Amino acid sequence: MFGFEISEGLKQKLDSFCKEHDCELFPILLATLQALLFRYTSQKEIAVFTRTAPGFTSPKLIQFLGNLDGSLKFKQLLDASKESEMDSTEHGKILLEALETKDPGRTPLYSVILNVESVLAEKNILPDNLDSTEPVLVIDLKEKEKCFQGEIGCNIELFDADILPRFADHFVNLLRSGINDQEQTVFDHTILSKDEREKKVNTDTEANTPGDGIIHHWIESIAKENPQSPAVELAGKTLTYSELDSRANQLANYLRTVNVGPDCCVGIFMSRSFDSMIGILAILKAGGAYVPLDPAYPDERLQAIWQEMDSPILLTQSDLKEKIDAGGVKTLCLDTDWQEIEGFSAEPPQVKLKPENLSYVIFTSGSTGKPKGILLTHAGLNNLTHASNRFFHVHKKSRVLQFSSFGFDVAVWEIFMALAAGATLCLGTGKSLFSLLALPRTLREEKITMALLPPSLLNVISSEGLDSLETVIAVGERCTNENVKKWAPGRNFFNGYGPAEGTVTVSAYLTNADEPPRPLGPAIGRPLENIEIYILDSALNPLPTGVPGEMCLGGICIARGYLNQESMTKEKFVDHPFRPGKRIYRTGDRARFLPDGNMEFLGRVDYQVKIRGYRVEPGEIEAVLNGCTGVKACTVTVKKHSNEQPYLIAYLAEDDKTPLKMDNLLKTLQQKFPPYMIPSALVLLEKMPLTANGKVDRFALPEPKPTDFQAVSGKTSPNWMKNFLGN
Repeated sequence: MFGFEISEGLKQKLDSFCKEHDCELFPILLATLQALLFRYTSQKEIAVFTRTAPGFTSPKLIQFLGNLDGSLKFKQLLDASKESEMDSTEHGKILLEALETKDPGRTPLYSVILNVESVLAEKNILPDNLDSTEPVLVIDLKEKEKCFQGEIGCNIELFDADILPRFADHFVNLLRSGINDQEQTVFDHTILSKDEREKKVNTDTEANTPGDGIIHHWIESIAKENPQSPAVELAGKTLTYSELDSRANQLANYLRTVNVGPDCCVGIFMSRSFDSMIGILAILKAGGAYVPLDPAYPDERLQAIWQEMDSPILLTQSDLKEKIDAGGVKTLCLDTDWQEIEGFSAEPPQVKLKPENLSYVIFTSGSTGKPKGILLTHAGLNNLTHASNRFFHVHKKSRVLQFSSFGFDVAVWEIFMALAAGATLCLGTGKSLFSLLALPRTLREEKITMALLPPSLLNVISSEGLDSLETVIAVGERCTNENVKKWAPGRNFFNGYGPAEGTVTVSAYLTNADEPPRPLGPAIGRPLENIEIYILDSALNPLPTGVPGEMCLGGICIARGYLNQESMTKEKFVDHPFRPGKRIYRTGDRARFLPDGNMEFLGRVDYQVKIRGYRVEPGEIEAVLNGCTGVKACTVTVKKHSNEQPYLIAYLAEDDKTPLKMDNLLKTLQQKFPPYMIPSALVLLEKMPLTANGKVDRFALPEPKPTDFQAVSGKTSPNWMKNFLGN
């Protein structure tokens, strides 16, 4: 129970409003409550109950229904409240996400009751005919001579108790705003106090970063200070900072002769090697933006990415050269063509760069059916690197594992975080990384101190005997309580969060194995330095603590947009609601602020999923499947295996006239997609189950059978470890 008050001044305004508009008090309070619930939940159908409505002399449960919309004016909602039906005795429900249950096994449906001048006894706030074990929220208002005394009650065992004072404040704020201006829409009325809004829109993350904002300039200074320190290690061999810097300078000066400069995209198609690190650094030194082409990708996907960029040169290696048709563009194999480069100066080229110039472009799965390139800047890369090194305490003695494939943006984080700290970047090979036994052995034998790994992998590899491993960052997927329990003892275990459009990561949380587990896993922390994070409703209004909304990013971390996709850029990168002239990125991720200031990740607002840390748009896979002979309709979704690892399932309805040939379909998928985008199971259906409005009914899709997995891999369960992260 939480007590609150509607002040004397506000009560006087209410009384005057009722007289002026010839209405009862109850509809005003009801309209306010419905509007607040709509702002909390985005539910358009709100059911509220009362036992004390005007005109009733005995307790009775009455149902009021509202059909809300963000463009609805408060006056219209008030009129609808006056005319609400009052003859239902059914228990209505509302999806009140703001009071999200602590028990994930319970249904998130709640009864909401509004009582004015309640006849309920103080110790019996629940109605007689409502099961007291059922989740319920009750607002009980008693009119006094000069004010209203209010009480809010809910099942404290199920819900966070600190939601109640916030809810009361927002109810009073909205009530005041509503009667002051009936013509404003439901979204235009404020629910936050001035101080609360100020805290939500003015992020306090500003910090100075060293250097001039260009990260390779900073790495050059590291190389001068520590020329003989190991920069990169691979298979027992070492590349010093002096060697890395001088060779990158030579290649950079060569690249300048083929017109590489600011905002010029340069493809780099290489396996893990010293040359690949030299190539990446050289492209930046020449002023260009590097575009990693992952050797693990199928030829068709590589070709599609190459054709999207306008690169004057392709950096590659001799055994990969023939996999991409460069179309007459110069191809330079760093392992065999170095004689073309060695005559160039080992001093860095003089290139004028600005923080807003491009540093790299990462291609991810696209909902339109083809990969989309994300344009990242030097400002974002520089901030990511320095903010991470401070937050995670990376130092010169650190040994950072380079685990992720170059096509995954986490590789950017690993590489530059290590090199900018003067640490050692340890490149693993496929044999040393991608098996359940090899990876822990590599961590142990290479004395790795820091590793960034997906939670699905952390779930199944051993954490024993890793005495040198000081820091582990869970990346790319939802971190679980089991991950924390297994990896937090004896080391720093962080849960990191960030989309590629935010320059890899934007927040992190230092977990504690002893803290009470949350149903959705550990928090994702607070914004890193110089990063703005907002949780907003659909009208881009800031939401209160505890209320779910869309996470939006601002500041120097966000990308410039998407390569050659202007309409999608405008859709996702929108005008900043609090900083005129700036932009924010709408992530499509749902989250909420917790009372301690940390954030909790809640899922997606769309059907995008993460598989082994990679972003996957099911629509891209569906577009390819729909083009296959014999497929009448399809939908791709994600499920979890018994060990909690996510995997993709494709449901296919066969064309009546043209039989579906499974071998041909699988061949097409393998030609188009990397392993993590190929469904683990193919389920054939007579017809696709549909909802009443003609959309695929995802809840009616059957569970896959063992033979559905066998059709893909020859095994009866998802072989999710195979080709875990590519080359």
